[in-house]
Amino acid sequence: MTVLCQSSRFGRLVAATGAHLRTASCAALPRASLQWNRDSSTAQERQLPPPQGPLVGVKGRNRRCVTINLNVPEGRELVKRLSSRVDVLVENFRPGVMEGWGLGPGDLKPELVYTRISGYGQTGPRAPDPGYASVCEAYGGLRHLNGYPDRPPVRPNISLGDTLAGLHGAFGAVMALLHRQRSAGAAGVRPAGQVVDASISESVFNMLESCVAEVAMAGEDRQPSGSTISGVVPSGTFRTKDERYVVIGGNGDSVYSRLMAAIGRPDMAASNPAYASNSLRVAAEGAIMGEIEAWVAKHTLEEVMAAMTKARVPAGPILSTAALMREPQFLARGMVQAAPPPSGGPPVTMPALLPVLSATPGATRWAGPELGEHTEEVLRAELGLGDEEMAALRAKGAI
Repeated sequence: MTVLCQSSRFGRLVAATGAHLRTASCAALPRASLQWNRDSSTAQERQLPPPQGPLVGVKGRNRRCVTINLNVPEGRELVKRLSSRVDVLVENFRPGVMEGWGLGPGDLKPELVYTRISGYGQTGPRAPDPGYASVCEAYGGLRHLNGYPDRPPVRPNISLGDTLAGLHGAFGAVMALLHRQRSAGAAGVRPAGQVVDASISESVFNMLESCVAEVAMAGEDRQPSGSTISGVVPSGTFRTKDERYVVIGGNGDSVYSRLMAAIGRPDMAASNPAYASNSLRVAAEGAIMGEIEAWVAKHTLEEVMAAMTKARVPAGPILSTAALMREPQFLARGMVQAAPPPSGGPPVTMPALLPVLSATPGATRWAGPELGEHTEEVLRAELGLGDEEMAALRAKGAI
């Protein structure tokens, strides 16, 4: 039951396993993300029929799309009937909307794993508020840490919060299904479903590693640090002679020593008492980072990578998406795939399904469908509706 991106990320993950997934979009509230690609030059260049575009093609892979108008009783009854035939329902409306339609967890079968993805969670003072990924990334703490101390906070040029919420929702649904399976093993115990409550802001908050503990234990509120990370030296981004960027991480005494030897400064290795521990290196951050920066600036990216590889120091170039699609490592792993939309047309190129499973790796069978492309197919196959019933539903505006 989708409006925006969070549940689409959820669906993309579970569809990768071969799960039969139906995406129901309320006709009164069509998936807003469709509009974001409708007039894009990319979609026009690829001759993708509107409103299809790259975003929907990727997010909707392996799914069937049904449009149902939840504002009419017949539409809501269809959802109830469909929900009786599935294991998991995922929705991303604001809290209370599904209950208002009579489609809340208490209105559907008790065995159902009812997954809810919202901006702020189902309870609390901000529960009713709308929340996009951009807003919730700010509210959840990510935007405060992302950027430079003397500049306004910046955003990643993707909807990272939506992806994180989808991951948390999918993981929660799998845990709930496992619990249901185990609880059903006891004699006389009916399989129990439950509600999975995931939010964008809390999923972002859950990424903050030790930031909460640092405030609670030491009163230290981590601040933005540009291309470095607070408390770890050396680790950062450096510009090469050929005006490329490379990230080098010298975390740990042995790695740090190999790095300094590789750049011709073995005298600054961890064997020197002045640089013997990370805390000492943090105190000398300016000197250490300055030496690395000066060395990298005298070498091309290829030369830097060769030296770091030889020294067994973690390093990697900063790559654009276009560069990634040509990167030998990604190509060797089959990380770039293409699949056509179910109704035909040019294939949509996208990242491969992850993680890679040895026995059940999954496959991209088709790219995201058109809005409502499978309405008739699903309702006939799942509910056994005939021509007269389908015509009646259309006449009443239910589909």
